[in-house]
Amino acid sequence: MRKRQSEEEEAKKREEEAKKREEASKVDDCSIRNCITVVESMEELSNEEKVKSFGVFKDAQNREIFMSAGPMTRLIWLRTMLV
Repeated sequence: MRKRQSEEEEAKKREEEAKKREEASKVDDCSIRNCITVVESMEELSNEEKVKSFGVFKDAQNREIFMSAGPMTRLIWLRTMLV
């Protein structure tokens, strides 16, 4: 009985750790560094727009929106944030 309970607790602990790792990787995907890397690759933006966009990425929600959007909607969204 105790062995089974211990095994269940271990399985639950492993599951929680896996969820934490998954959440951490999502945060990494939306890091400021990754956002800037994408911005630097956007040929449609001027250098001035690229520099201005860096401030937009101080907000975690903005980073997530930016990284989740498709290429064209990402460009349009970013330009609206720069106005």
